[in-house]
Amino acid sequence: MMKKKLIVILLFIGVTIWAQETPKDSIAIYRNNYQFSSEKQISIRVGGGIQKSFYTELGLALHACNYGDTGFFSNAIYTAFEWTPNKEKEIYGLKIGYEVNFFLLNLGLEAKYLTDFKERDFVFTPKIGLGLYGDVNIFYGYTIVTNNNPFSEKIGRHQLSIILNLNKHFLRS
Repeated sequence: MMKKKLIVILLFIGVTIWAQETPKDSIAIYRNNYQFSSEKQISIRVGGGIQKSFYTELGLALHACNYGDTGFFSNAIYTAFEWTPNKEKEIYGLKIGYEVNFFLLNLGLEAKYLTDFKERDFVFTPKIGLGLYGDVNIFYGYTIVTNNNPFSEKIGRHQLSIILNLNKHFLRS
């Protein structure tokens, strides 16, 4: 029953992101001899990382990149499904988050629901890292738990991850 609920929630969030209104792929504005362009697109989010054990994630992101004479800025709101393989019991997670990238610095915050279908936890993970145009990101995160950390032996609190936002901008580079 819990697996069905998790799948329905993931599909609902995915459909919600796809339904977002997106303007033209690229907009260029010239004001006072400054150039500014913006790209807003839906990206496929793929990632992997290490906590106390390996984990992977797959999801969708609404990714916006802003380029100008004064620098670069990007942000993404995303939802993803997380899977942590384990010999004893696999852990599944459904997450939603926000990331911002300016120059090389990345900041992010995500909230996720974790379960092994016996125990469950809702956690927040603030993240900091380095990124390249918001397309390739390396993050360090620290997990803040809300339910006495039932997965502390399997997951832990520290997280190191590599995230790719695959989109037209990333694929043509």
